[in-house]
Amino acid sequence: MDRLIEQFFGEQVPDADPSGNPPTYYLPVDIFESEEAYTLVASVPGFKQDHVEITFEDGILTIKAKAEGLKTPGRWLRQERPFGSFVRRLEVPSQVETGKIEAQFDNGELTVTIPKTAKPQPVRIQIGTRKKEIAAKA
Repeated sequence: MDRLIEQFFGEQVPDADPSGNPPTYYLPVDIFESEEAYTLVASVPGFKQDHVEITFEDGILTIKAKAEGLKTPGRWLRQERPFGSFVRRLEVPSQVETGKIEAQFDNGELTVTIPKTAKPQPVRIQIGTRKKEIAAKA
């Protein structure tokens, strides 16, 4: 009977791990850069905003999302939608304004904007003469 169900519905998804903990998945992201900021977009369909966490520490931006598995009164015949933890850690360039990082959540799409710091402007350095320094020491 199991073979018949497998032929009709396809291969069964293996359990998370022997300890029963749900698996952790890699969260795919798109990243682009403009003159003012870095923008990161991640698709997190099916997640509620309060199930997604974003942190920034020691130059690392971390996005975590957790999906609970569905409880069924019977046995699964097919389970293709992943559940468990989704995590992505990204190193952020040091020339950003960490206090101004913003995140928006809309229809299962997370957008994180990381503003860049202003580029340092060149400074003109006045060139002096050494004769004055030598005369002052004497």
